[in-house]
Amino acid sequence: MEFYAHSKDNGDYQLLKIHLEAVAERCKSNADIFGLGQLGYIIGLMHDVGKYSELFQERVRGKNVRVDHSTAGAKWMLDKQSYSRHIGTSGAAAYLATLAAMSISGHHGGLQNYGTRDEEGSFKKRVSKSDAEIPSWSSAWDEIQVPLGKVPIPPVFQPELLLKHKHLLAWKYSFLGRMLYSCLVDADSIDTRDFASDADRLMIQERNQPSMEQLLERLNNYLRPFKQAEDTQINRQRRQIQDVCRRQAQSARGLFSLSVPTGGGKTLSSMVFALEHAKVCKLRRIIYVIPFTSIIEQNARVFRRALGEDAVLEHHSNFNMEEYEENHDPKEARLLKLNSENWDASVVVTTSVQFFESLFSNRRSKCRKLHNIAGSVIVIDEAQSLPRGYVMPCLHAIQELVEHYQCSVVLCTATQPPWDKLGVQTKEILDDPTPVQLMDMFKRVQVSVYGAVDDAVTDETVVDWIADAGQVLCIVNTRKHARLLFEHLKLLHIDGIYHLSGRMCASHRQSILEEIKKRLAAGLPCRVVSTQLIEAGVDVDFPKVFRAMAGLDSIAQAAGRCNREGGAVLGEVRVFYPERHGMPTKGWMKETAAEAQHVLRYEGDALSLSAMRNYFDRIYGFNDNTVLQKTDDKGIMELLSLKNMNLQIPYEEIADRFQFIDGQMQSIVVPYDAKATEAIEALRYSAHPAGIMRKLQTYSVQVYQFELAAMLRADLLASSGGVLYLTESAYYNKETGLLQPEDLVEHEVLLF
Repeated sequence: MEFYAHSKDNGDYQLLKIHLEAVAERCKSNADIFGLGQLGYIIGLMHDVGKYSELFQERVRGKNVRVDHSTAGAKWMLDKQSYSRHIGTSGAAAYLATLAAMSISGHHGGLQNYGTRDEEGSFKKRVSKSDAEIPSWSSAWDEIQVPLGKVPIPPVFQPELLLKHKHLLAWKYSFLGRMLYSCLVDADSIDTRDFASDADRLMIQERNQPSMEQLLERLNNYLRPFKQAEDTQINRQRRQIQDVCRRQAQSARGLFSLSVPTGGGKTLSSMVFALEHAKVCKLRRIIYVIPFTSIIEQNARVFRRALGEDAVLEHHSNFNMEEYEENHDPKEARLLKLNSENWDASVVVTTSVQFFESLFSNRRSKCRKLHNIAGSVIVIDEAQSLPRGYVMPCLHAIQELVEHYQCSVVLCTATQPPWDKLGVQTKEILDDPTPVQLMDMFKRVQVSVYGAVDDAVTDETVVDWIADAGQVLCIVNTRKHARLLFEHLKLLHIDGIYHLSGRMCASHRQSILEEIKKRLAAGLPCRVVSTQLIEAGVDVDFPKVFRAMAGLDSIAQAAGRCNREGGAVLGEVRVFYPERHGMPTKGWMKETAAEAQHVLRYEGDALSLSAMRNYFDRIYGFNDNTVLQKTDDKGIMELLSLKNMNLQIPYEEIADRFQFIDGQMQSIVVPYDAKATEAIEALRYSAHPAGIMRKLQTYSVQVYQFELAAMLRADLLASSGGVLYLTESAYYNKETGLLQPEDLVEHEVLLF
């Protein structure tokens, strides 16, 4: 009898033996980079061994029956006789066998909680099933051969590291399990895809990805004209920063910080370091992690210009694949889609959400890419913006990648938190000039503070400031405050007034930003009221910036939109205490603003390194011994602490706890323009809405649950294909975005 793994609609079948051996080889190759290729081979070979059953063979031939084909291989891995012969006889071998079994068991449904025999949905309950055995193993052993021998013991179980990192044993073990899982599910996905589509297989085989050396040459060619740029002080300093990055890239792999002041050319300098370092250390790819979708497209465009379209994979929620398909060769678009599934590209530009949630996920689709993170240079841009409650797990993940998965990581920001106090030792790339010297060199603004907690600056005063300035950016903390100031300004009938906030969809904001940039370049009046979405990395340059009181890191980001080219006259930054409706009543914004106020009582310069150090000490809880509660407020590291020395990893629970984005907000599609209206109409009648839904991503606005409820009560929303959309175009204003009933406004608690 011939045993099959898969079938095609045309009647072709893939032999099970061929599939198992191909997945084993690919899984081995994936795991080789962290020294467990031999174990990877065994996992790949055994992952579908449960298909050696008559019932599954009936299914693959078309019978409509459910068959559990994953548990048999997992149970075989857990058998002491099996793992003793093929992995080893030590205690470590038994734990490795458990990780292998969890990978096999979850290779379709995801990594489960280890759990107990009685816990529904747990790994332990699953492998306790008596009906998951193959009726006869002889057919399997006639076709496949599991190699004998001992698997190398990974560092996590080596005695010297066990003594040093005993408190992190469960954490390191859990990370290894996720990496092994990634090796398997990607290998399985690729072999299944290659069988299903000869076109995809040939496309991947024939592609020609540029090497790190080729990319470095392209970047150097791109930067050459910049050396002939106007010989200003700021341009000389930018070139000096690049030169230091190039020199320091010769260092051994490690964890680095890059403290470039705003306006110092951080984006290109960090890429210079990354490519030079990848070349020296023989690393495979660059992964550039950016916190906000509002700036990721801007940076990706820079990298494409510098490195070429064929080098850069842009992977984030706002990337419009349909638009890319319309403007590129279909083969290129298909290749991009395939590469985005597992990050098999030379340069990956992605978001913090995508990167870190993948590292803590238990889902097949998210974990596929993890083994391709190994052997990379990872640049974490605006590292200070990591959500405080997740800082500790994120830092542990970064350290683990550096220590055991052949990575180098660069924490890149103008305002570095005290990583050393959080247990992370970094090497600063900029040693001459130092970050302190650079702060003086790049001093482009003068910061003044107006008002006080009990003496707020009124909206009328702020409006007068804005009206008196020709070109000015005013950044506030809430959508409500932005809208109120904008409406006051409209009453003055003055030229060049703009509003930006999260009440506007991404397409709307992008259109307004382009108009703002044109007016700034032409020297025309340009008065912008915005929430903080404009702060981080958006490439605008105003002579004056006003900022409602906020955290010092936010104030520094706001100052970065002022006098970016370092003109002879210092730019003016006014920080003001807003009226009550200009400050959230609770939450992160309220807390950081309060800590900034405390620090500013004792620090003369809001942007000084000493002010930043004091501020981050308070934010992370060093002043009151609340570090762990504040930097791991979901208790993720607690799940993987000394309390879990039996190494029973709750993968599903970890993934559920690690959610960067608060699920309390709901996405609403708005009819901003004709394209959006047409897409909404098409969605209503489409039998295949997935492609249309992706088109609509840039036309969505996030609303709170209480707003959603009010809009539903008012019958303003309809649903199609699981997408909620606004039915009344009158409720979307072409200047300020999505309107909200007045009774909702007073409840707003957050920014954006």
